[in-house]
Amino acid sequence: MLMTHRAAAVLLLAPLACAASPAAASPDLASPAAGAVLAAAAPAADGKPQERMIRVTGDGRVRVRPDVAIVHAGVEATGKVLAPTVADASAKMRRMLDALAKAGVAEKDVQTTRHDVQVERPWVDGKPRDITGYTVVDEVRVTVRDLGKLGAILERVIAAGSNSLRGLSFERDDPAPERQQALARAVAVARGKAEAMAKAAGVTLGEVVALEEGGAGPPIPLMKYRAEAMVAADGAPVTPGELEIAASVSVTYAIR
Repeated sequence: MLMTHRAAAVLLLAPLACAASPAAASPDLASPAAGAVLAAAAPAADGKPQERMIRVTGDGRVRVRPDVAIVHAGVEATGKVLAPTVADASAKMRRMLDALAKAGVAEKDVQTTRHDVQVERPWVDGKPRDITGYTVVDEVRVTVRDLGKLGAILERVIAAGSNSLRGLSFERDDPAPERQQALARAVAVARGKAEAMAKAAGVTLGEVVALEEGGAGPPIPLMKYRAEAMVAADGAPVTPGELEIAASVSVTYAIR
């Protein structure tokens, strides 16, 4: 019986001891120890504190003058017999290619992009009738590297027999240097964001732990022009405008 009473006494003293401890009953949240616990990062699965981080994005843009023009020039021929129609289109294309060469356009800057033969055949009561004719379309993609000669080159192409001129655009032959500048600006913008956020949050910005480039599209023309405007009767100068080259990044910094 004495052993039984002693065991009961021990069991009763344990909760009394806990109640007698002020720190255990009502911890002081303003104490340094309690504050350190509250500010500590949540432990990871392995028991180590997780590194605190901040993630930001940045965009950078660079404006640049284009240095090449791209235009699609073509010829079209129609006829009732295929062979003469193909020959007619081929002759027109040869004259146009000769005009481009005489205007100073290099052979490597002219690329065939289309050769279509369209058959004209009427259908009656769901059945095809005899072929009534053919349409042959040939087209090339022309890169003009001297923009000062663009208007004159297009005039020569039309005079040589081109009856299709479309898709005029201005580009940068090698946009890599400007894209690198845009990337550098994007990283600087991201850094500025991170510094402002860290200062507002009362933390210290640490090293970069992750850096990723976002999707980069092609250079964007800030102004667009129709091909017809490039070929004025009085030889008006070409106005290529500017291109905008953009880049974006995502940066993750450690914070302390």
